[in-house]
Amino acid sequence: MLTGTIAKSDERTFSCFSIGSVAGTYDEIYVPRIFIPWARLLLERAALRPGEAVLDIATGPGTVARLAAEQVGPKGRVVGADFSEAMIAIARAKPQSAGAAPIEYLVSPAAPLAITEDGFDVVTCQQGLQFFPDRPAAVREMYRALKPGGRVVAAVWREIALQPSFAALDAALRESLPVDLAAPYGAPFRWPSAEALANVFTNQGFTGVSVAELRHPLIYEGGVAQVIATLAASPIAGTIADLDETTAARLQASAQRHLGPLVVDGQVRTEMVSNLVLARKSA
Repeated sequence: MLTGTIAKSDERTFSCFSIGSVAGTYDEIYVPRIFIPWARLLLERAALRPGEAVLDIATGPGTVARLAAEQVGPKGRVVGADFSEAMIAIARAKPQSAGAAPIEYLVSPAAPLAITEDGFDVVTCQQGLQFFPDRPAAVREMYRALKPGGRVVAAVWREIALQPSFAALDAALRESLPVDLAAPYGAPFRWPSAEALANVFTNQGFTGVSVAELRHPLIYEGGVAQVIATLAASPIAGTIADLDETTAARLQASAQRHLGPLVVDGQVRTEMVSNLVLARKSA
């Protein structure tokens, strides 16, 4: 199991990054600790009902899609779309829950979506919108996908300063690498404004747009080494994999120093903060 290997890797600098793919590391470390808990919070706001049709955009390894399928039940329908073939392959390989709706996985960008219009009661998007090259176009596609009266729920992280473990790694990267190599690490946290998030939905025709700020604990039970290993699933995974031994050791030492204040009983204990938008398509 990947996390077991990572937990033993403190003295091996970044050799843990040779284990598995970016998608695999994401699925092993991030999904159970971040994306499953946050998917539950997102779906609470979506208030799914049995028999509804759900489209999950930027589905990754299918985390939201699988939970949604359980909630809408066998008479429902779930489609998960993601541009990454590697993520979709992981999603398709996961077993279906008994009594859940069937899930169809599509390799598709957020805009244009490879779906027909007016086909879904609910559209979800967990931490994908900030990455889309044309955010308004992606939101227009969400609108197109929804039935009249349908609803969308999307989550977007607040700024990196509010995400302590990520801020610690970001500081270590900036200490250890040239600025141009370190800078892409913060990409998931570069659209933190609730006002900007609300405006893009309002401007694309949605009504009843609201944005809430949510917080949730984050625990890395494998400690500092497990947090460092997440760099293998970050926007700079390729850079990390290519580090020479001296730079890797310098980065590891810096990361251990910055993460130290978050360690409690050998675990890294912190939290994450996200904006969550809820909006409707006019009936």
